[in-house]
Amino acid sequence: MENNSCRFAIDFFEFCFLVEACIPPRPIARSMFWEKVIDKHFYEMTQEERERLYEWVCKNYTYQEGIKNKNEDCLLFQARFSPDNQVNITTNFNGKEETHEAFVWGTRYYISSRKSIQEEYIVSVKSNKNESN
Repeated sequence: MENNSCRFAIDFFEFCFLVEACIPPRPIARSMFWEKVIDKHFYEMTQEERERLYEWVCKNYTYQEGIKNKNEDCLLFQARFSPDNQVNITTNFNGKEETHEAFVWGTRYYISSRKSIQEEYIVSVKSNKNESN
């Protein structure tokens, strides 16, 4: 059997339906997928796909209620995917300079739901609002 990193291919439309079915609050398996959308799949999407998914999810009643009721998982998705909340962070750690696609969550910059960037390593912060690929 060939080792292929993509064993189950679905198109973007099917992916959006799957994400919509997992809008919190949901059982643990769906919650785990929701987190994976924020932490992994975000980086696999084009800027246009990110924006389209965000628009799609924002139209969903369950999501709107989650935002209104301050559901942390919905608020985290909002922070990760809102085009107005995206920044490029340049860091310097041990002499190695890197740029990260990050988002604002609370008072920190995050690159995933559980990983933030430590302030002492930040060289610059640039909003990527209105940037395109």
